[in-house]
Amino acid sequence: MDVARMFENINVAIVASDANYQITYQNKKCRELFREVFNRADYVGSNLDECHGTETADKVKGYYREYKEKKIQLDYYVMEEPGGKITVVNVPVYDEGHFVGVVEFIFESSLT
Repeated sequence: MDVARMFENINVAIVASDANYQITYQNKKCRELFREVFNRADYVGSNLDECHGTETADKVKGYYREYKEKKIQLDYYVMEEPGGKITVVNVPVYDEGHFVGVVEFIFESSLT
């Protein structure tokens, strides 16, 4: 099985965005989760502001600045949801040392 197919079918929601906050990739699990949470599945091509309220979007943009400056290597948080806990892990991506975006992994359980 090739890597693209593995990521498309893994039972973890994966969403990627570029350095300009544009969503560039969602796997199947992410589309299913976003449909359930936001009543919209496909956010590819959308700005992160469309998925977050103003306060959260500002926080995310702050993390991006810290990733660009290489002050932090990743970020994670745990949220309580009606169905249980969700753990979100954000990992910056660099190409030849330059920040190019973030891959977010959303686990429908607590990793802590």
